[in-house]
Amino acid sequence: MKSLLINYLEYNQWANEKMCKYLVGIDEREIAVNKQNEYLTIKKIIMHIADGEQTWLARLNGQNIPHMHNLDIGGNLHSICGLVRKNSSDFIDFASSQDDFFFTSSTDYINLKGKKFSQNNAEIILHCMNHSTFHRGQLISMLRHVGYTDQSASDFILFLREKGLQMTE
Repeated sequence: MKSLLINYLEYNQWANEKMCKYLVGIDEREIAVNKQNEYLTIKKIIMHIADGEQTWLARLNGQNIPHMHNLDIGGNLHSICGLVRKNSSDFIDFASSQDDFFFTSSTDYINLKGKKFSQNNAEIILHCMNHSTFHRGQLISMLRHVGYTDQSASDFILFLREKGLQMTE
């Protein structure tokens, strides 16, 4: 199970990197001026990806975070992507350092509404990575809406092909 989850974390890092490389290549000034509402929403979604990954990783590390970090969206896309990249790397490092028992164990946490839960750690990781995938899809849709239509695909199967990986578990 550990190798499968680390593979999925590496996919998340790869997809986040593709997203960030694309985002830092667009003209922020042009989109901020001509499509201000969309630009702010794009930044909020990227921050939500970063915030979600950071919150779940903190919970897995035993830090009971009953709220999102409410990260500042005042930075530019480049600085926000720096946080996304760090979170992706930190998640891989964290999971790689765990023994197999961790992935069958559970973490207790308090959700954003103050309700207590206990969830299997592997399921938390899958939830968090699926959450990021969902919001990357939102970003692609929004970017297409404001005229940026040349993003490359970031499907899991493409990651596996590019890395020459096969699922063995």
